[in-house]
Amino acid sequence: MARSWIRFKSQPKKASMKLNHILVLFLILGLATQAQAQQQNDVSSVLEVYKITTNEDGDEIATQTSEVTPGDLIEYRLIYTNNLENGITQLRPVLPIPIGMEYLLDSADPNLEGASLSNSGSFQATPLTRDVRQPDGTTTTEEVPGREYRRLRWLVPSLEAGDQVILVARVKVIEE
Repeated sequence: MARSWIRFKSQPKKASMKLNHILVLFLILGLATQAQAQQQNDVSSVLEVYKITTNEDGDEIATQTSEVTPGDLIEYRLIYTNNLENGITQLRPVLPIPIGMEYLLDSADPNLEGASLSNSGSFQATPLTRDVRQPDGTTTTEEVPGREYRRLRWLVPSLEAGDQVILVARVKVIEE
């Protein structure tokens, strides 16, 4: 099973320690995601991490990476493969988004089934919204910023024997 390890580069000691804590959390959550996939009877998962840059012509270039720095645009590719002899239905993969990363709204492909603002708890349809009380006492509904998203979930209605699905989401490493 392939694993992606990410290292944060060139940070002052305090920022580096914070980013290292983010990395540890990401790895723990990533391993939990992989363990969840293994519980699906021989459905395997691999998480690949790519840094997205643009060349002089403005074309995007995706380079697999294990190091990120604040400001980087990162693309996660979660690949699920059905190793069973028969198809499966209703697969619901979850991708954790660690603190220090901002989910880029509407970057998921295919579209998300839902997202969550916590590392446990329920998923809601996207975009996530919340009611905010205004100074005059009225309440308005506002969209939750991507930096508050903690988990993304897809619905794969069916995955035939031997097939795989690639789920994609982009995040930006937050500059603080």
